[in-house]
Amino acid sequence: MGKVKLFVVRSLGAGMFLFSLFSSCSGQSFNYWTRNFNEESSLAAGAVVGGGAGPSAIYYNPSAIGEINNSQLSIHASLFSINIYNIRNALGDDIDLNSVQFVIEPRFISYILKPHKRWHVEFAFLNNENYRVVLNSSLDMHTDVLKYLPGEERYFARFQYSDHYRDDWVGIGGSYMLSSSIRLGASMMVPVRQVTYQYLMDVEAMPLSDTVITPLGQVPYYVASYEEEDYFNFNNYRVLWKLGFLYRKGPLGLGITVTTPSLNVYSDGKRVSRKASKNNIMDPDTAVMMPNYTLIDYAEKKEMQVNFKSPLSIAVGATYRLPTPRSQTLYFTTEFFGAVAPYRMVEAEENTQYQFGREWLTFVNGGKAVINAAVGYNIEVQENVRVMGGFRTDFNYRKNLDLSPFEDYKKVRGLTLDIYRLSGGAIFTFKGQDFIMGVQYSIGRETNQKQFADLKNPVEYNQEIHRPLQGTPASNMQSMINNINFYFGATFNFNTGQTF
Repeated sequence: MGKVKLFVVRSLGAGMFLFSLFSSCSGQSFNYWTRNFNEESSLAAGAVVGGGAGPSAIYYNPSAIGEINNSQLSIHASLFSINIYNIRNALGDDIDLNSVQFVIEPRFISYILKPHKRWHVEFAFLNNENYRVVLNSSLDMHTDVLKYLPGEERYFARFQYSDHYRDDWVGIGGSYMLSSSIRLGASMMVPVRQVTYQYLMDVEAMPLSDTVITPLGQVPYYVASYEEEDYFNFNNYRVLWKLGFLYRKGPLGLGITVTTPSLNVYSDGKRVSRKASKNNIMDPDTAVMMPNYTLIDYAEKKEMQVNFKSPLSIAVGATYRLPTPRSQTLYFTTEFFGAVAPYRMVEAEENTQYQFGREWLTFVNGGKAVINAAVGYNIEVQENVRVMGGFRTDFNYRKNLDLSPFEDYKKVRGLTLDIYRLSGGAIFTFKGQDFIMGVQYSIGRETNQKQFADLKNPVEYNQEIHRPLQGTPASNMQSMINNINFYFGATFNFNTGQTF
């Protein structure tokens, strides 16, 4: 009875601690394997579905929670990452976008209990992704873009893009030892997705002097302009489950993890707005001024719906201990992510007072099926010191995605890059406690992408893309991302025990 009471008290204490931590925490990339947990599974590139996941077993394979044969608290500190973005020809030939972002990497905290010799329980708070990119640019030049006015005009364009996406998970998992070789496990996770997205394109063309003389005489001074702005913000709460299987016989370990699609539970902080305006633009066919317009709409709270979907995934992994004098382990994991059919991610009731067209405040999303793979290596270089390393792919699920039947709807703009991640570091054991230090380098590069816009060769009205004061985007954009993550963490064991 005393042991049961102690287990309940510990469980409630850990749950309240993690809940309070989660409550205090504050766009997105289109890659499923972006996560960094700042602990030993990250050093092995996450190739740990077949065993060796350590405290992050609740995420990779909950049946492996039972590999840790002692109660422990894992605290993996917030360090930072450096993200370098280089996008050539983004806004036209030789008009590049460059940015350097410093991002604080969130913490990973877990508490593992062993209330019974056959089963283990783990509480955890982790960050699955923390993505932030801000790109700004402006262009100021003299060019002849307004055909009604003789000579050159001042052409000024402003571009702003901001995407901040954070995915925090809190959950509970358990592992049960069915036999000496087989463990089963399950975890229930509550992901909280925080998204703030903004896109702005503001373009103006104006005479170089206050007095404008044309062959028809003097005309009033005017400015031709076009503006397009999208914005939304929301917090989305969902629930999903992970089911795990782990088989270990001698030096070989095999694991399978099935992750269910997430179910939407609740959303708050909801806001969405769009604006589009056009003024003083001449029709190239009739040489008559086109109608001016300004379209603005906004919705929030109950007027707006959020529905974020994640796919079914199946991960398979293996570990193998090499028969060498030094302890060495090889890791391999591959994971299949199912397709997500195009759907309305953000939608709102239209303002019936204005005729904006089809679902003005709707943004759509979707995802292709992708398969990622990872390999890892672990060697004990000396007593109480282990060195780990790994490599993994991180293929983009929005690359060349067909969003039919929503192809004409608004979509979140972003960089669709396949990314490759190389990681390594060391684990030091001191007085029974583990300390982890490491680094990860990621690189992604894509060529022949469609430009965000063409501001280098503007025309007064582009009939091909139905936008004023812009040229036709070419497919010669080149995007590159370089990323460096730094890891540091510690695991505190409450009692000694043998780990597998």
